[in-house]
Amino acid sequence: MAENKLAKKKISYNFELSLNKSSYKKLSPKDKDYFVRDKKLEGFWIRCYPSGKTSYGCYARKGGIGKQIPITIGDCKVWNFEDAKEKARQSIQQIKYEGINPKSIIKQESIKDKTLIDLAYDYFKDKKSLKESTKDDYIRRLNNRMPSLVKLPVTEITLEEILDWWYDCPAKSSDRTAFIYARKLLAQATAKRYVLENNFNRAKEIIGELPKIVRKEDHISKDDMYAFFQAFLEASPSHNDRPRKGKQMSHVMRDYLLFTLLTGKRREESMSLKWENINFKKGIITLNNTKFNKIDVLPITNMLFIMLEYRFKMDGKTPATRKHPIWVFPSRNGEEHIKNPDKALSQIRNRTNLGFNLSSHDFRRTFSTATLELGLSKRDLSMLLNHSQKDVTDQYVQASSDLKRKNAELVANFYNHNSNFALNEISVTWYKAHSKQFSQKDKNHQKEKMDFRTSRLYLLGEYEKHFEDYGHPEWKPSKELIELGWKEK
Repeated sequence: MAENKLAKKKISYNFELSLNKSSYKKLSPKDKDYFVRDKKLEGFWIRCYPSGKTSYGCYARKGGIGKQIPITIGDCKVWNFEDAKEKARQSIQQIKYEGINPKSIIKQESIKDKTLIDLAYDYFKDKKSLKESTKDDYIRRLNNRMPSLVKLPVTEITLEEILDWWYDCPAKSSDRTAFIYARKLLAQATAKRYVLENNFNRAKEIIGELPKIVRKEDHISKDDMYAFFQAFLEASPSHNDRPRKGKQMSHVMRDYLLFTLLTGKRREESMSLKWENINFKKGIITLNNTKFNKIDVLPITNMLFIMLEYRFKMDGKTPATRKHPIWVFPSRNGEEHIKNPDKALSQIRNRTNLGFNLSSHDFRRTFSTATLELGLSKRDLSMLLNHSQKDVTDQYVQASSDLKRKNAELVANFYNHNSNFALNEISVTWYKAHSKQFSQKDKNHQKEKMDFRTSRLYLLGEYEKHFEDYGHPEWKPSKELIELGWKEK
């Protein structure tokens, strides 16, 4: 009983030795770390790990009192013994007599050249839940709105420089957002002791309330529709034509902008579209990468079908002219999807005067405004812009997609009629579509008997000869069409 009451004695393998350059070679690993302290230089030691690895290090207390501050110098096999001992002597001097922690000096050295952009990437590593679109927004706004500050190391960004930037900038909502981003990054840097004070907090106290974000209402109006589409056509290459350098956008950017205009989808949702998201047989696209992380199901309209079918069948010799295995809108190097449409949009802006700085989100507002012009209800608009459900059954998708397809076709027709039938021209010159049948109304009995893709073959130029006189009471499908699944009463 007496033995049970006795506490177990803590086993320690630590001991003292007059260390020299060969001391570490004589040490044997134990079942846990242990230290061999130098008899000559107090605080200098060799640490031996269970793996057999050995390293030099030292410790000391600030002013000779308080908690020990350990400093690891490095691997015994790498460091020269005399160099390690001298490093230990300097560190002990700094801690014990000067009250300086060498680790803080190392941290300050590592941060001294860091910029706001560097802090942003550090912030992204910590905030793993941030979306790629949010990360892109941080980098884009900091670079575009704070060009004078992003070039400086954060340790050199003073209160005066922040105030100078603020009073010189237009103080628009983008500047406000950039200020908020920078303030967050400096808060993180302060918490990590990279900097002692967040000068953006001090600036906020002086500036007071930041300007409120003004909700943009820019969109392509009905009256500007013709001018916009003419500029879009001029700024875009036709089928098989190479874009004119500096004057036209790429084929992939052209198709991305058309997709956004026809669907009203957000920038990142459209850019990150994958082929696996597209079901040609059912005529639907399922988006998972949405703003609110909910499923968004959208219908494939006739114009969308023509464009997507064209991209799906691309088989050229260069990455720009052949289908990417993953992305519908791949980047130039093919490693990811496209990122920034600003240059493509500038090609349109340079050719027309809409009275505002055109962005891809303006296409979303244009889509929304078109539904209002057509008299669609707010519920219909909500379904078109962000129809989402956690659990989606085939029956539900079919019912909702049919209604949305009907309304989305109305929007496409609205664009077409108010642009003097520019979509007809686009379907032929960009995608080799069957121009005579582009406006042909779908027959209800076809939808019931055929899958979506088969029922839209008449839109494609490659099947044009099979649809001559299509719509005439005596027209009959060819053998090839029947083999493809075409069914006709």
